Amino acid sequence: METIVLERQQEEPATEEYLNAMRAKAEACFEVNDVTRKGTYVSSDGKRFVCIFEARDLQAVKRSLDSAGMDYQHLWVAGHAF
Repeated sequence: METIVLERQQEEPATEEYLNAMRAKAEACFEVNDVTRKGTYVSSDGKRFVCIFEARDLQAVKRSLDSAGMDYQHLWVAGHAF
C-alpha cells in the first residue's frame, strides 16, 4: 500500500459542515477503490487542506476523487517519514 497526499487551497474558508459533506460524498468512492482516508489537516484560516490516504496506488485515489467530483491542486505518493 502507498501513502498518498492531497493538497488543496481555496478562496473561501471551509466550515465544519462543508468538510463533513465533502467527506460523506467521497466515502462510497473510497470504499469502491479500496482507499482509506488516514487524516485531514486544515489550516487555521480554513483555506488550505492536506489529506492523507492509504491506497494500492495513486490512480485509486485519483479515481475516487474524480468520481466524487472533488478538486485538488496536488496529489502525490509520499516516501518515508524522517
